[in-house]
Amino acid sequence: MHSGNGTSKKRRRGSRIFRLKTFCDPGHPVHFKAGSSFQENVSSLLEFGNQEESLHGPATRCWSFQLEVHRNPPSSVLLFVVEEMVEKSHPLRCQHCSFIGWGHHMICRKRFHFLLPSKNAFLRSNEHNCKVSGKSPLVAMRESRLMEVQGLLMHGVVHSNGFGHLLCVNGIEAGSEILSGCQIVELWDRICKGLELRKVSLMDTARKGAMDLRLIHGVAYGEPWFGLWGYRFDRGGYGVTLQMYQRSVDALRRLPLCFLLPHYGSSRPELAFIITKYQAMASHSLVTLGHLLQFMLDLKGRLLPDAFAAMDYRRITMEPACRWSTRRLEMAAQVIVDALRRANFRWVSRQDVREAARAYVGDTGLLDFVLKSLGNQVVGNYVVRRMVNPATKILQYCLEDVSGEMATVSGPKPPGGDPRSERVVRLQTTRVQLKKDLFSLYKYVLMDQNPAPATGVFAAVPVAVKTILDTKLLVKDYWKDPALESKVGGEDRSIKLLCTVHPSIGAGGEGRRQALPPYELLTLPGHATIGNLKMAVERTFRDMYLGLTTFAAKKVVDVDAEDSELVFGKIETGSRLVISGTVDRGAVGREGTYEGCDRAVDCRCGVKEEDGERMVGCDICGVWQHTRCAGRADGEGLLAFFICGQCQHDIALLPSFLP
Repeated sequence: MHSGNGTSKKRRRGSRIFRLKTFCDPGHPVHFKAGSSFQENVSSLLEFGNQEESLHGPATRCWSFQLEVHRNPPSSVLLFVVEEMVEKSHPLRCQHCSFIGWGHHMICRKRFHFLLPSKNAFLRSNEHNCKVSGKSPLVAMRESRLMEVQGLLMHGVVHSNGFGHLLCVNGIEAGSEILSGCQIVELWDRICKGLELRKVSLMDTARKGAMDLRLIHGVAYGEPWFGLWGYRFDRGGYGVTLQMYQRSVDALRRLPLCFLLPHYGSSRPELAFIITKYQAMASHSLVTLGHLLQFMLDLKGRLLPDAFAAMDYRRITMEPACRWSTRRLEMAAQVIVDALRRANFRWVSRQDVREAARAYVGDTGLLDFVLKSLGNQVVGNYVVRRMVNPATKILQYCLEDVSGEMATVSGPKPPGGDPRSERVVRLQTTRVQLKKDLFSLYKYVLMDQNPAPATGVFAAVPVAVKTILDTKLLVKDYWKDPALESKVGGEDRSIKLLCTVHPSIGAGGEGRRQALPPYELLTLPGHATIGNLKMAVERTFRDMYLGLTTFAAKKVVDVDAEDSELVFGKIETGSRLVISGTVDRGAVGREGTYEGCDRAVDCRCGVKEEDGERMVGCDICGVWQHTRCAGRADGEGLLAFFICGQCQHDIALLPSFLP
């Protein structure tokens, strides 16, 4: 009877709907214990998930969480958490660890994948299955092989030691139906904070249309787009250092606009117009390229989308806040359009439109509702445009004639506006036009696609751009040492210690010693002995790492004590301890111990480790180097035979055997 109640409670938990905006905040759905490990926290979280029986296999288990995006109209997404047993998977190693410099980490026994698929991605993957069986998209989601679905909105993977990688983020422009890239990264960031991860890496290849976001955002704000969430430079590709990256960003940000005008005046006159236009629109002076791009990106965030559609009155009447008939909505919308038409296509403030319409419609609630619904909507032969004035921050409306008679929306000074707002409104721009202007600056200034030869300061622009584009590997450090306070006195006193192991491969303990795994927090009762400490360390590290399944703890380094002695009194709470021990040589082969492989890297750019860029191995000495450094373009096919420069030099020095 008791068991039945527990099962029912778990079923109710799994069917809950969680809010996307608060998921993994404290108490949503669980309060994580301070100082708990990632494995403990993720286990607590998965108790609230819906276990997906159909996705069980020899190497994975899966849970799902339904996350509410909007309540009205209702919309939600499914977050899947897949637990992967690494020993039964292929490949064992994680290439992302090698790219970011974590190749010295031991292979963990488990990996957790956090997947946010789009409905369209599932439909594409299961189109035939859905047509034959008539299954809904939700059922198709749950019966798909998640790891094989193309078009994921988010994919993050976390090793059981708390180190993870954000592998992809795809917002609206990449196919997301309702979630923006910012919303997806914010969700991932809350998950990482709530589960107390250590470090998370990513390869920044995000693009905004045809532009590399790390370049355009770096020049505008001095940091990559992911820097908004605390991701920082960790290592650059092709030997780029932090100093090289910062100097490149600063050089482009400080490029004076007064230099650009004469340089592009004859070859690209449209650039001069773009610069002067936005300088006139700004309420403050725009002196450098960084100032200009930052103003344009900020302005783009305040402009409404340019797409428009016919006013759908029937859909509007279905909204819970609507209490008016279709006929009354149509009448109010026509009154508002007539009031705007009498303004001769000028931009008019919301208050002025409302007051003009009140002469014909006395129901102010109806007017407010329709004004809220209007915005890039077609009413009759007109598009009702709506935007916030960048200078006055006042919501304004105007009409655009789409009947075939081209009406100009030049926008003079709105009533009551100051001279500065008049200057801004006369130079109004649309989001589409602003995107075109941004791309022009990106293409001709940053990417240097112009016929004029690069001289003076402009000769350094391609070098700086290349350095920024070669900087893709970013890391965020989430780890904070837990507050290790001893609870002295009483029956609940405990000792908290940060422990790691120093294994030696071979039963005799004479094998080759390797890098230490990250420290793990262990909590022991006040009466624990040194022997109990060793057993706890063995249990923790055997469960976590594939190469330590046979680890036997021998000695606490720098602590002279017998197994029967109490930890309390010998070791202070909060101490960092190294426990040496042995691992059976035959238990796990060397190829299954560490994330990094034994590939030798020695490139002419100075790189000695893999960095995620394309590489090729010498067919004589086996040393790997970048294909780009070897003179091979990234878009070209693989080399059938490659000899590195050193081997070519050695071959040239060989004596000739010809007579």
